Amino acid sequence: MKFLLCISLLFAIVTFVSAHSSMKFPLPRGSPLNPNASVKDFACITSPLNGGPGCAPKKFPCGGYKPDRKITQVFKAGQVIDVSFYNPNFPKGPKSGDERKDQARHNGGLCEFALSYDGGITYTVIATYHETCPDIFFNNWKVKIPKEAPSCDNPGKCIFSWSWINAEGNPEFYQNCADVKIVGTSKKPLPIIDITRGNLPPKFPKKLTPNGDPSDNGNGKGSGPRKVDVKANLRLHLVGRKSRLSNSSSNTDSSNGQEITLAEDKVNNAIPIQEPIEEPPKDKAAKNGQSKNEPAKHKKPKKCRKNSKSKKRKHKEVKLVSVKSSANNKAACDLEGRYTCVDPDSSSAFTICNNGKLVEQDCPATSVCSPLNESIVCKFP
Repeated sequence: MKFLLCISLLFAIVTFVSAHSSMKFPLPRGSPLNPNASVKDFACITSPLNGGPGCAPKKFPCGGYKPDRKITQVFKAGQVIDVSFYNPNFPKGPKSGDERKDQARHNGGLCEFALSYDGGITYTVIATYHETCPDIFFNNWKVKIPKEAPSCDNPGKCIFSWSWINAEGNPEFYQNCADVKIVGTSKKPLPIIDITRGNLPPKFPKKLTPNGDPSDNGNGKGSGPRKVDVKANLRLHLVGRKSRLSNSSSNTDSSNGQEITLAEDKVNNAIPIQEPIEEPPKDKAAKNGQSKNEPAKHKKPKKCRKNSKSKKRKHKEVKLVSVKSSANNKAACDLEGRYTCVDPDSSSAFTICNNGKLVEQDCPATSVCSPLNESIVCKFP
């Protein structure tokens, strides 16, 4: 009996030595910390969906864990929450002197936080952290529930998802899902902005290796949330309009990283747009109020250029193009609010016809702009 007890303790120690992390807040399905979890997975809640030592591969989405028995986590549209992480190597949380201890964070990588209204079939990425995430030493991974988010009170269907693709070590795919309730006023569904899928063959065969933490501390304490990511996540707005799709009820599989196209009554082809940032345009063409592709012969008169500079000071990140600068730009601005990809399926840039001028914006994260009927969609290549 003593021998078996020793073996059990040794197995537990070996398991925890290289334990990864899971979400601590919001509490995910399967977490030993979650009082409402249908099952508490003490051994493998922190393992990737690929599986690992002593842990079998898990199902996508959400690791195959059943929904919580009771939904108690409620978020309001527009609310900012601080996501935190848990690691069994630090059962009471990290303390001073633990900075170099192993939390198996693989020097960070790419973390995405998303909402799903259909139980993890489709997603809307609402926050992205590059290079430094996850890290249990920081409890301020800020995520804003979009103010455009409609209410969701459908147990098992309303999900707050965290997914992680590690920067170092074996290419793996991690995901936790928290059952939540969303309180909002919007009547329109959120756009489909899919999570990055990879490193989970054969379902997600694409091999991805995102950039890691500049601190290069491996499994130890990293640099924490990047300021540029925090600002971008808090500025993100989801603006768009209804898609005009054919009367098709078929769905396009997103397991290969492409966007999912649903029936017309389930799609709102909204475009993610960030509020103005303070960095001025770096290219000379934008400085003069022209697009990069605008011919030199269509330079604007001094008076127009002066007005453009005035607007640039107010909205420093946008590139304003006069509708009179070319026939194509004039045609594109005949329809107020029209979205157009700058370089379809190749870059993230797109333009919006706004008050008679083309305003250039970018899709979030590593997604690219792709035409879809009379609008566009941001998708991952």
